[in-house]
Amino acid sequence: MKVMFVETVEGSGSRGDVKDVKPGYARNYLLPKGLAVPATPHAVERAEELRVAEAERQKVQDAHYQTLVDRLTESPIIIGVRVGEQGRLYGSVNNADIAEKAGEILGEQLDRRRILLGEAIRQVGVYSVQLRLSPNVQPYVSVVVVDEESPDGLEKAADLLLNPPENVEDVNDDSENEDSESIDSESDDAIASASESEPSQEEDE
Repeated sequence: MKVMFVETVEGSGSRGDVKDVKPGYARNYLLPKGLAVPATPHAVERAEELRVAEAERQKVQDAHYQTLVDRLTESPIIIGVRVGEQGRLYGSVNNADIAEKAGEILGEQLDRRRILLGEAIRQVGVYSVQLRLSPNVQPYVSVVVVDEESPDGLEKAADLLLNPPENVEDVNDDSENEDSESIDSESDDAIASASESEPSQEEDE
C-alpha cells in the first residue's frame, strides 16, 4: 500500500516521503495514529512541501544535538559502580545508566533508546559508545566505568584508566640501562686512575 508520511517514523520514513508499506502496517498503525495518509494525488502534491519543512526542522534539530555532542565530548562520561574481584561489577552498566549520567551532564533527559549499547558492561574500563541523537548526528562518546569506592576518587580512577602509567617492565629496563651505564663509567674511571699511577719507562731509565 502506498502512503505519504505526515510525521517521521524512525526506521520507516521521514515526513513527506511517499513509500510502499505493508497494508497491515498501514491500516493498523500508520493511518490510525495519523502518522501517514493514503498517497492520493492531492497528498502526493503536498509531499514536496512537507519534505522542505521536514528538512528545515531536521536542520534545527541537528544543530541542537551538535551542541549536546560538544558538551559530552569535552570529557568522558564517568560512572561509578560497586566492583568485586578482578574488576568485575556487582551487576552491570546498561544504556539506561549511561543515559541518566549523560542527562546529568547535559541538564536534560536523554532517551535510553538513543544509547546504542550492544550488551551491558560488566567490567571496569574505558568504552566507546555510540549515540543516535538524529539520523545525521550519531557520535561516539567515551564512557569510563570505575570503582565507586576508589580511595583516590572517581575522577582520579578514571584518569588512571585513560592514561595508564608506563609499563613496569619498561621502567625496569630503563633502570637496568642506567645501572649498566653507571658501572661502565666507574670501570672507565678505575682504568684511567690505574694508568696515571703506573710509572713510565722513561722515569725508570
